[in-house]
Amino acid sequence: MQIRPCTESDASGIESLFQEFAVYLRSIGDKSDYRFGARQYLADGFGSNPAFRGLVADDRSELIGYVLFCHTYDVEYLRNFYIVDLYVQRASRGKGVGMMLMDEVMKLASAEGVARLSWAVHRNNAGAIRFYEALGAKYTSDTHLMYLDLT
Repeated sequence: MQIRPCTESDASGIESLFQEFAVYLRSIGDKSDYRFGARQYLADGFGSNPAFRGLVADDRSELIGYVLFCHTYDVEYLRNFYIVDLYVQRASRGKGVGMMLMDEVMKLASAEGVARLSWAVHRNNAGAIRFYEALGAKYTSDTHLMYLDLT
């Protein structure tokens, strides 16, 4: 198994993993209107101005996990990576795949002068919360995640 950068040829594998992830998230109460798939992956992740970067866990040419992230900026921590999505297929969990993906993001962050990783996690996603706590992640209690749809 190897961790490597996402490529355009990963589009269908990423979409398949994301669909599994969306089914799981809906099962724990997430009511988001997911629009991500292979088409958005290709349109937004590649070209002259990609919206995100990513890494995949590739096990003998089968994608078993991925992490997508993007640069953000904050006057407190300056350069940040926002983890857009981290998913490991159910059959591959508990084998260190998620840790390997996060370790590689942390290495990239360090090499690029990024001071903080941040992400959102659904409050009912107990497995993910345990995983992130084991990494040493902290909760923020002084801010609320907010959004404004423009479409």
